[in-house]
Amino acid sequence: MFEEYESSTVIRCISNDGLVDYYPQFLNQAQSDSLLHELQFLDNFTQNEISLFGKRIKVPRMEAYFALNGEKYGYSGQQLQPKIFPAFLNELRLRVELLTGQTYNALLINWYRNGQDSNGWHSDDERELGINPSIASISLGAERIFELKHLKTGQKSKLLLSHGSLLHMHGTLQHHYKHQLPKKNGLLKPRFNLTFRKIQPSS
Repeated sequence: MFEEYESSTVIRCISNDGLVDYYPQFLNQAQSDSLLHELQFLDNFTQNEISLFGKRIKVPRMEAYFALNGEKYGYSGQQLQPKIFPAFLNELRLRVELLTGQTYNALLINWYRNGQDSNGWHSDDERELGINPSIASISLGAERIFELKHLKTGQKSKLLLSHGSLLHMHGTLQHHYKHQLPKKNGLLKPRFNLTFRKIQPSS
């Protein structure tokens, strides 16, 4: 179970099995609205397919992947096609690095078009992310519930991710927890989730 420590700028959820830092107001209202507007005009989004139980299925969301130097990344049997960072997203990357103290060379954006788009239980534990990956995730648009579940105990925690917030998952978290963004019935508004990552060099 997580212990939560709240201040005016960050909520830190601490356990022996990883760290989660939540910044409810990483971006102010004007910055959040401006970024959301720019994202809606990007033409890089596609609905990709993954392998699940031996079948190819479309993911219930749209995705766009950006990499500084063409870093390769994929999951569940799919290889994402990297695009060059637009200037406004690269500026955002540098701001995220300043806050987290980490470096990132890739960005995966999930576009949840409405409450029926989702992301099921998973861990960001792909080999390309390294042993203890740092994942910095910005939420824009509709508020959605983010859930964590401990792999051994099944203990769950929830956070309501607000417009302009940043969630930083780091330490050993991906080894011990899964997370998901469940469906939300009746929700018509979209949400964009920008997840900054550090892709390790291929061995």
